[in-house]
Amino acid sequence: MSKELAFTDDNDVVKYLDTTTSLNLALTADGLAFDLTNAKTIVIKIANDDGYIMDKSIDLTKITNLLNGTIIFLIDQEVMTTLVPDDYDIEVWVTMNDGTQAIFPSDGTLGFSIEENLMSDTGEVIPTITLNDFKQQFDDLSSQMENAVHNVQKGDQGNPGNGIKAANNQYQLSDSPVTVPTGNWSDTILATTDQLPYLWTKIIFTYDDGTTKEINFVSSRGDTGSQGPIGPVGPQGKQGNGLVVRGKADKEGNLPTIGNNQGDGYLVGTNLYIWIDGSWQNMGSITPDLADYVKVTDMNNALNTKVNVTDMRKPASDVAGIEEVNAKQDKIGYTPADDSKVVHTTDTSNWQKQKVTADNGQPGIYVNNGKKISDSLIAINQAGFWSFYANSGASDNPWSDSIKGFTMCDSTDGHWSATVGTLEASGNYVSIVNDNGTIRFNKGSDDSKVAHLSGANNFDTVPTVNNNPLLLASSLPADLARTSQLANFTAGLQSGGVSVATSDDLKSVEKSAWRQLDLSNISTTVGGDSVSSNSNFIYKIDTTNNRIYFNFIIFSNSMNTQAFEVNFSKIAHQISIPTLPNFKMKARSTSIDSYDIRINSGNLEIYGSPVTTGGFAEYTNSNNSTWYYTYPFITYDTLV
Repeated sequence: MSKELAFTDDNDVVKYLDTTTSLNLALTADGLAFDLTNAKTIVIKIANDDGYIMDKSIDLTKITNLLNGTIIFLIDQEVMTTLVPDDYDIEVWVTMNDGTQAIFPSDGTLGFSIEENLMSDTGEVIPTITLNDFKQQFDDLSSQMENAVHNVQKGDQGNPGNGIKAANNQYQLSDSPVTVPTGNWSDTILATTDQLPYLWTKIIFTYDDGTTKEINFVSSRGDTGSQGPIGPVGPQGKQGNGLVVRGKADKEGNLPTIGNNQGDGYLVGTNLYIWIDGSWQNMGSITPDLADYVKVTDMNNALNTKVNVTDMRKPASDVAGIEEVNAKQDKIGYTPADDSKVVHTTDTSNWQKQKVTADNGQPGIYVNNGKKISDSLIAINQAGFWSFYANSGASDNPWSDSIKGFTMCDSTDGHWSATVGTLEASGNYVSIVNDNGTIRFNKGSDDSKVAHLSGANNFDTVPTVNNNPLLLASSLPADLARTSQLANFTAGLQSGGVSVATSDDLKSVEKSAWRQLDLSNISTTVGGDSVSSNSNFIYKIDTTNNRIYFNFIIFSNSMNTQAFEVNFSKIAHQISIPTLPNFKMKARSTSIDSYDIRINSGNLEIYGSPVTTGGFAEYTNSNNSTWYYTYPFITYDTLV
C-alpha cells in the first residue's frame, strides 16, 4: 500500500513568529483518502538537514471529518519557539487502535519553509540559529581569519578607532518572549510576575564619536527551586513584656482607655482583650475544653479507693517489690494455679454476664411512678436475665397495680424481651413482650370468669352460665337469621305490621327522587347581578334516557334576572340540548312565551326577559303528529 502526504491548499510557507497560520495536510493510501476513524494517536515529526528536531501531537477531537483523511497542523507558540527560519521536512505517524502504525508518506518526506520576518535582521532582536548553523558559521569565520592573518601585510596607520565609551542597562517586563515591549524602561532590575513572566534587558552602547547602539535580550522566570538547607539559629530575642491580666469588665465599652501598657489584658466574660498599639484587641474566648479534665469530686472519689501513705504499716523501704516477689515465688510453699483451669476476665463464656439485681438489692429493672415500662424494656441492650418491678403509677401500666417478676432478653441488641410476673394486689399472672420495639401487655384470665368442666360454669353435658343452661346451635331452627350474615326473607319483612323497604327499594327511590342543586353552581350572566339566597333549583336524573329534568325559581338581588348559567359538572361529564323535533322550553310567565337555552362553556345558559321560574318542555314525534309535554330537561353523556 502506497501512502501519500500532501498540502490541501499548496501553502507550504510560514512567516517566522506568525502563530496564526497552519498547514493543511491530506493523508491518502493508494490515491484514496485514509480513514482516521480507528486512529489512536497522530504525531507530526519535524526535522531539517541536520536531523530530527521535534514532534507535535494532533488532537483527534478537533478533526471534523475522520473519513476524508485531512488534518490541520497549527503553527503555535510552541512550534515557533523551537523552530527558526529554515527549510524543514515532516512526516505524519498514525498509530491505530490495534497497535499498527502508518507513516506518511511512504517515499521521502513533505517539505515546508519558515521565512524570516522584518525583525530578523534589524538588530532589535538577535536572530536565533541552530547549534549546527552556529558551528558552521564559526568554522567559516575561523578559516577566513586564518587566511587573513597569513596574507596580512603592514599597511598605513589607520584612523583612530571608535570604541565603546559607556554601556547602560535598562529593564522592562512583558508577557511576550518575542516582541520587544514599547512601555517605559527602568534603570533597576524588575521581578517577574505570573502575568508578566518575561524580563527584557536593553543595553545602550555609547561610542567615542557620540553614536549609540541598542541590543535587547529576553529572559524568563524559572521554576521554583527545592527548599534550601535550614539556616543557623538566630540570637535569643529580648525579654518581652508578657501578658498581665489587670481585671475584668462587663462589656467591651467599659474597658479603660487610659493608663494602659502594651500587653495589658482584661476579661469580658470569657473573652480576653489585650491592649495592643493603643487599642483593645479581642483575642477570643479562653474557656478551656474540660472534656478531658477530671473534676475535683471525681478525683477525690478515685483517691478514696487508693492506699494512703499514712495507712501503710511499713515504710516503702521494707516492702518487697513485684520483681522480688516473682523471684522468690518458687521458694514459697504453695502450688500455683493451673492457668488453663482458671476463669479470665476475657473468658466471657465461663462467668456471669451481669447481675440479676442492683447493688442495693433492688430489682435490676425498676420502673418508678410516672415512668414508662416500655422505655425500660426498649432500653435493654444485651441478652440476659433481670429481676423486674413496676410501680402501679407507671405511666403506661394498663392495670394500675404493681407488677413484680423477671425479665429475660434473648437478643444481643435488646430488640426482643419477655417479662413474666404477677399483679401485686390481685395476684393475676401478666406478661409483657417487647417484640422489636412493639410492647404488648397480656393478662391472665380471671379463674372465676372462665368455663370449667364442672361447677357453676361448665361445659360438661349441658353448658351453663350461672347454672342457667345455654341454647346449643344444634337446637336452633335451621332458618334462623344471624346478624353477622346475609339473610333472605322470602316471605317478606315487616315492622309493626308494616312492610319494611329493602336497600334495593331505597336505591330505586333515590334514583328517581328530585334533588336540590346547591346555589353555588348557579350564576347570573347579564348586568353583573347575583343570585339571591331565596332561589331554588331542583333536578332529577333519568338514567334510562340519559336526561336531567329540572325546575327552578330564581331571584336576583336586583329582581331583574335576564339570564343565568347552571353548572352540572358535579353531576355529568358533558351536557347537551335535546335534538328532538320542535323542542322548546316554555315559560310559566305571561311576559314571554318561551326561554332560549344553549350550552355556554360546558354550562347550561337560560335567558329571557326576565327569567324567574321554570315551566315545561314540549316536543313532537318525527312526523309532528303528536306533542309531548314534560319538565324541562337536557341530555348528558355519562354521570360523574
